[in-house]
Amino acid sequence: MREIGTVVSVSGNTAKVAVDKKDECAKCGLCLFKDGVNKAEFIAFNDISAKCGDTVVMERERNDLLGVFLAFFVPLILIGLSVLINYTLVKWELFIPIFSVATIAVWYVVLAAIDKKLKKLRRYVSRITEIIKPNEEQKGETI
Repeated sequence: MREIGTVVSVSGNTAKVAVDKKDECAKCGLCLFKDGVNKAEFIAFNDISAKCGDTVVMERERNDLLGVFLAFFVPLILIGLSVLINYTLVKWELFIPIFSVATIAVWYVVLAAIDKKLKKLRRYVSRITEIIKPNEEQKGETI
């Protein structure tokens, strides 16, 4: 996905890019826009040396399926395993929600560590591909 945003800060070979909320974002609710927030900030590789205040085109690779699998499908599998373990070993019904919540909590800690590792790979992070001159600016539009 390509978006237009403004560089807020630069640190080494990365930049923080602020992107305006679009009309489509109100219907979806999957990204960083919460109620009442009109901007989201993304970290992007800055290979073209954009500076603070520059309007840029930022590309984000779509890896939605991997994220959905890790965030939603794996916890469902863990809940299923909790039920299976309960009925084969423990046979105590109160154990199911306790073990499920504990297992999912551990999974999300592991997922946070995986997320930190994936952010270091260029494939899973946004990158700035173009600096837009002021007369070409189409601020806030998705290309």
